[in-house]
Amino acid sequence: MRTSGILKFGGLIVALLGGSFTLLMLKAFLFDKGQGFVDLTGLLFGVVALGVGLAGVAAGGRRARLERESDARAFAEVALALAKRGGGKVAIDALCKATGIPSDEAQSKMRALTGEGLFDLDFDGNGKMIYKQLEAAPGADQRSGT
Repeated sequence: MRTSGILKFGGLIVALLGGSFTLLMLKAFLFDKGQGFVDLTGLLFGVVALGVGLAGVAAGGRRARLERESDARAFAEVALALAKRGGGKVAIDALCKATGIPSDEAQSKMRALTGEGLFDLDFDGNGKMIYKQLEAAPGADQRSGT
């Protein structure tokens, strides 16, 4: 499980426990008589726990976005390196082997890179799908780090 998933799940658990404790202490503070300070302290603790849980869920969402961007950038760098090594052409099989992802996912990511103008879809003599790196690919220098 990735860090973003752990943060979201843990934050959700803490938020649920904090929210239920807040509701319990709110009922005790408003309707029960006798221990107002203790009930108020418990209510404050529940609100703090709820806030910490919600902050964890928000941090998990931000972390998930960063992980997706990092994965996309790493995939693009691998695709560009394979294209450079293969004379400007990349086969899906080679991408799957290099990245360890399934063919369907590699094809969808390569379609996204085609949409960005880094690659063009083509077929070789055997009818196999290959991607050709465009000569003046906009942003190619930024992605490869050169």
